[in-house]
Amino acid sequence: MPRRLPIAYRFTKAFTNALPSVLLQGVIPLFRLGTPVRNLFGLHLLKAADRRIRQLKRTHRCAVHGQKVWRSASVLLDYLQEYPLEKGLRVLELGAGWGLAGIYCAQRFDAAVTALDLDPAVFPYLQLHAELNGVSITPWVCDYSALDESHLHGFDMVIASDICFWDQQTQPMLQLINTLQRLNIRTLIADPGRRPFIQVIETLLAQPAGQTLAVENWSVPHPYNVHGVILDTGAPYVEL
Repeated sequence: MPRRLPIAYRFTKAFTNALPSVLLQGVIPLFRLGTPVRNLFGLHLLKAADRRIRQLKRTHRCAVHGQKVWRSASVLLDYLQEYPLEKGLRVLELGAGWGLAGIYCAQRFDAAVTALDLDPAVFPYLQLHAELNGVSITPWVCDYSALDESHLHGFDMVIASDICFWDQQTQPMLQLINTLQRLNIRTLIADPGRRPFIQVIETLLAQPAGQTLAVENWSVPHPYNVHGVILDTGAPYVEL
């Protein structure tokens, strides 16, 4: 027995095939309302079913967890929505993956964004979403554990989400945040609450500069329904 296509698809094909081509040009966008694009805090995010994403997954296989947008990105975006950045900052996104946080900063705050990731395979996904959302992002293939002061002087702020998920990442993350604090570069990181990141926070809070840190349990309501932890070394609501 042949497999039947979904009713909505069969109806759409039958209807559009019956239209003159001149009318079809104006009708197609109406039927593309079902195109697999998700709205995430005002950004356009392509779903896995989109043909462009399917094609990229055939040609660019991500090696280090860059195959999708992780839920902590919504925690970071919600925090940025609650506490907007100044306009025109130079922002570095660490472990950028598909780069939605950086794209959000470029679109909403006119930020000059550099997206850093150690896996070059993520950048076609990032570039696709940057173009979809009408912004330009500078790619940088690098491991954040390799960064030192000479790499960071050109930035006003560093953002990231879910980049400390292995025990061996704890020490490099601590060193990087301490370096950023010495340079007076604000650091904003979201995490789902993984133990390695909690260890980083506990160590930072025990240091003399710990009193200037903001650590928040952050919940994002429906329709996102995600929870996480925010670390902000320059929160606007913390008195220095």
